Amino acid sequence: MPYLKICGIRSQEDYETVREYGADYIGFIFAGSKRRVSPIDVSKWIEPHHQMKHVGVFVNPDLSEIEETLSHVKLDVIQLHGDESNSFINDLRKNVNIEIWKALPHGEGTLHQLDEYNNVDGFVIDTKVKGKWGGTGIKFDWNAIPAYTEKAMMMDQDCFIAGGITPTNVEECLSYNPMGIDLSSGVEENDRKSPQLINDLIERMNV
Repeated sequence: MPYLKICGIRSQEDYETVREYGADYIGFIFAGSKRRVSPIDVSKWIEPHHQMKHVGVFVNPDLSEIEETLSHVKLDVIQLHGDESNSFINDLRKNVNIEIWKALPHGEGTLHQLDEYNNVDGFVIDTKVKGKWGGTGIKFDWNAIPAYTEKAMMMDQDCFIAGGITPTNVEECLSYNPMGIDLSSGVEENDRKSPQLINDLIERMNV
């Protein structure tokens, strides 16, 4: 079964819901978004010794912003969701000793961009929407998934597919054999993570 990442945690209730039903990775957005949370709040919710890995999502941060966040929250992964440069990532590596992922919008040249970011530990491929950095809940052409998976495996990196995945269509997504999937709005009701939707998702992933 592929890795499961549930992102956009907004409350302790969300955190406990995801923890109860299980995910490999759980994500917190520290960038401009309706799901943005503060590092201080997150520090009160998380259980540092839980088996889930904690992911912090940033958009075009500076090093001081990441360092300030890490002073409050122990993260396992930093996910960069903007147009961060390779030089920034190299500088970041000198300052932190955790995984770094790069999120990229799916498009005609995205597969070649993976080569440009050979200094990261993993990728998140999301839907490209003008004026948005991701988290739109819109599906892209999943026929491209095998090419991303093959490329990431050759680079010895992880690759998650995001954008428009729901319990209803997750079986279709999995038919393309992604290494991991990343959901936020697809398991939400009334702006909160839904126990029923997460349970439905996991049941269908285990079919």
